[in-house]
Amino acid sequence: MPIGTIHWLPHRSSKVGRQFILTATRLRLMILSSALFLTGLAALFFHIGGLNERGQLTDNRRNELIVFQGELYQLSERVMNLRLQLEEISTREKQVLVAGAGLNLDFSQLIPQTSPMSEPPGDNMFRYIDDLEMEIMLMERLAAAEQMAYDSLASYLMGKDTELARIPSIWPVDGIFVSNFGPRIDPFTGAVRIHKGLDLACISGTPIYAPADGVITFVGWTGGWGLNIVVKHSDRISTRYAHCSAACTVVGQDVNRGDLIARVGSTGRSVAPHLHYEVLINGVQVDPEDYILREGSDSAVF
Repeated sequence: MPIGTIHWLPHRSSKVGRQFILTATRLRLMILSSALFLTGLAALFFHIGGLNERGQLTDNRRNELIVFQGELYQLSERVMNLRLQLEEISTREKQVLVAGAGLNLDFSQLIPQTSPMSEPPGDNMFRYIDDLEMEIMLMERLAAAEQMAYDSLASYLMGKDTELARIPSIWPVDGIFVSNFGPRIDPFTGAVRIHKGLDLACISGTPIYAPADGVITFVGWTGGWGLNIVVKHSDRISTRYAHCSAACTVVGQDVNRGDLIARVGSTGRSVAPHLHYEVLINGVQVDPEDYILREGSDSAVF
């Protein structure tokens, strides 16, 4: 049954007007169509909004992952720095043990030879974390071993202040390191010879200081050493200072660590001003670096 009529009148006279008879059935269909259209439109907007939200969430997680990777790499850098510090500590500890107690302990087996942490973490971060944990565990083992060694050394050194003051544990002069202990090319002959001390280049006249307490046992000229001085620190340990330009001590004089004993020169078999420094154990030259623990005349450990 018709419930109304809709007339459509065109603006142009050339167009023919139309009328639309509205029935109850047609009205219900129009309402239903409008409802379906609006529902579909709302569902479309909701879906688009969900996609945007999920995309934003994915971007946030990706950013968080990048930040996490960066923090993990920074942590690995700290672990590597800790490893380098422990290696330096173990080297100095070995010197302390050799100089102070005559002990030669090797911690190199506790130090990993390679590090998997040199590259930033990739997608497999769980493996990277496992490697990091392994690196930390090895560092803990090394630290525990060094702590035990220090405890043993501390027990040994208790009450040995006098003996320790006679160990040559500082550099005798401020200079430039030019030649170490061991084989080297002889500057005069070009042949390979064993260099039985350390050479430290300095300006002529630079002060030479006693690296430990002792007594002067020799002052004079000896062949290639030129003007040289020998200090006896104990029944076992002596030191020699060669190529001096002047002696500031005499035989029989007691000296303490840091006292002025001579001045750098270029006497004897020398190509330029420098100090040739030797440490002798029972009359045999050994590497002085095994006994040098700190730089400077006022920075002794013992």
